Amino acid sequence: ESLAESAAAYTKATARKCLLEKVEVITGEEAESNVLQIQCKLFVFDKTSQSWVERGRGLLRLNDMASADDGTLQSRLVMRTQGSLRLILNTKLWAQMQIDKASEKSIRITAMDTEDQGVKVFLISASSKDTGQLYAALHHRILALRSRVEQEQEAKIPAPEPGAAPSNEDDSDEDVLAPSGATGG
Repeated sequence: ESLAESAAAYTKATARKCLLEKVEVITGEEAESNVLQIQCKLFVFDKTSQSWVERGRGLLRLNDMASADDGTLQSRLVMRTQGSLRLILNTKLWAQMQIDKASEKSIRITAMDTEDQGVKVFLISASSKDTGQLYAALHHRILALRSRVEQEQEAKIPAPEPGAAPSNEDDSDEDVLAPSGATGG
């Protein structure tokens, strides 16, 4: 028997086929619609060393879902590492969120950190085309959130009713409510 035949026989004898069942992966993103997904690197700014630390590489997804109470859109960024699908970024977009283009191929954002639940500065590095699309989508959504917050604040401040007297008029009864020990003059 030749060397190739004996190697094939050995491989066949030692290789046991293991049939794995297909596992359904539940990510928590099933109720959301995916708007944009890009391949990128994620960096987080370390305050102590004053440098960028790579958090991982993988698929960054921008998801939208309709809010149950008022029908408005809520968006979030979700990023998982390539291969192990470990969650490295999961943050909702909010009105005070800061985004800016650090360079042609990177975007700097403030976002909630999944590890210590604090706000940190992240750098998303991707191709210039993907970076442009992501920046435009994030910028549009944050502007919409800011205008919604402004509208809510305007709705909370009641407009003065026509014909109502201004509240700063001096119509108090000072002589009736004189403090104790004060002499009326």
